[in-house]
Amino acid sequence: MSTENYNPKFVEAMKKLTKMSEEERLSEENKEIFEQAMNYAPLDIQPQLIAIRKKYDDLH
Repeated sequence: MSTENYNPKFVEAMKKLTKMSEEERLSEENKEIFEQAMNYAPLDIQPQLIAIRKKYDDLH
């Protein structure tokens, strides 16, 4: 994934998220990082993040 056109806050959040297991990504402690990724995500990536957020909401 080429990140040069993405918001630095999005890139930073995604770097953290990609190092985590799905369980960690969906945990309460990492909600803030996920929110940061959502808030700064480019439009083409938002559908994937929305799908993950739905999983998160179903768990909590």
